[in-house]
Amino acid sequence: MSPKILVVDDEALILMAVEKALLKSGYVISTARNMRELDEALKSAPFDMLITDLHMEEDTAENIIEKVKKASPSVKVLKMSGNVNRDGSYNFLEKPFRIEELRKKVKDILNEPF
Repeated sequence: MSPKILVVDDEALILMAVEKALLKSGYVISTARNMRELDEALKSAPFDMLITDLHMEEDTAENIIEKVKKASPSVKVLKMSGNVNRDGSYNFLEKPFRIEELRKKVKDILNEPF
């Protein structure tokens, strides 16, 4: 079965681009632009991966990650932002990014041992 990925971003164009790119790679995708949509998406948990923007208008990335981990305890996380990643984490994607970079990062993270 294909991995299930939840993508959370309040920028509609980013959300659409990520969804389209990952659907073409064979993943099952759910999306959320806000907390209401996140609550609805979590009804189809568990997810194998969460891709979330670090800077959401309604809530913090930490709270979003915590909420998703309650429904999907073993979820792997990829954070993305237009701001430079200061902690050096591999599980980070700086916007704007190339679709090939997104696909490679998702594949690599999904293949990491727990």
